[in-house]
Amino acid sequence: MRPAVAIITALAPRPGHRLVETHSALDASRIDYEWLIQVDDDAAGELPVVLATDPRVRIEANGQRAGIAATRNRALARAEAPLVLNADSDDVPVPGAIDRLAIAFEDPSVGLAFGDWIEHWPDRGPWIPKPRFAPGRLAPGTLGRIWYEERWVPFHLAGAMWRTDAVLVAGGWSAVLGGSDIGLLLGVDSVWAGAYVPGAAFIYHHHASQATASDAWRVQFERDMHFLRRRYEALRHRTA
Repeated sequence: MRPAVAIITALAPRPGHRLVETHSALDASRIDYEWLIQVDDDAAGELPVVLATDPRVRIEANGQRAGIAATRNRALARAEAPLVLNADSDDVPVPGAIDRLAIAFEDPSVGLAFGDWIEHWPDRGPWIPKPRFAPGRLAPGTLGRIWYEERWVPFHLAGAMWRTDAVLVAGGWSAVLGGSDIGLLLGVDSVWAGAYVPGAAFIYHHHASQATASDAWRVQFERDMHFLRRRYEALRHRTA
């Protein structure tokens, strides 16, 4: 029997991963899952023992450095489940969160579901953003329009759950260096409804080794925003 949810983790060869904590959180779930770890390097390396002995965890290497978007897409190609959850290697899902998010997909019009999140800063401790949405369904185009008009995504894309078919129709994670998950969001949101599920879904850990913490990444991110805004405009024109 195929699993209900595929957990996708793009693993870069750098410090700061929380794979053991993530495994513990996933193990507290009732829903069946597969965990596809894709290493952005020429070799997979060794997993912690608790993961290496779990048949639900499957690790594979790209064979070369390919970047986060291609790495996630290679993991997606191995997914057998009808739902996909992105779980970054330095973040940790909240126990039971994947069970709650999966319920939203009982509505066949829903292509992505998200909850709240907790941000952990090394020098400031935890911070919980205030929810923006009422619980439940968000009409197609809602999230993309907010991003386009306000220049920010109104939820944290790390830890969102997606309908696998919706991700495939959208072409997977976009081939940009900054904002590949925004590109995916725009494609899915243009056709599918979203769903806000109240309650914390994952813990987002800030640390010095994050690629997104560098000045070079921020410069590239701003360059890629021009492409993504043009993509939103083309999608809006096509679906109007």
